[in-house]
Amino acid sequence: MPDDIKKVTIQTRAPKGTDPGAIAEGWFKVVDGYVTLCDADGITVSGVDKRRAQSGNERTIAALMLRERHRATARSRSFNRPLHYGSPWRGV
Repeated sequence: MPDDIKKVTIQTRAPKGTDPGAIAEGWFKVVDGYVTLCDADGITVSGVDKRRAQSGNERTIAALMLRERHRATARSRSFNRPLHYGSPWRGV
């Protein structure tokens, strides 16, 4: 992995009970002051816009971009997701 490619990790589901939760990993690079999501080899991810970055906030912007991408793809799969119910309902 080239030195200018950086890894970013976000939490996509919080841990609860015996469920350890979930994360999403991504990579990003900064070119000419713009943050761009890419793969580990530096190839830009298609369908994702680049965003202007100020010095020091590149990782935060990359995390926001990764979260937006994850949510967009998760919506298309959310109908068939497993449902996690709390304790059984008890009538009064």
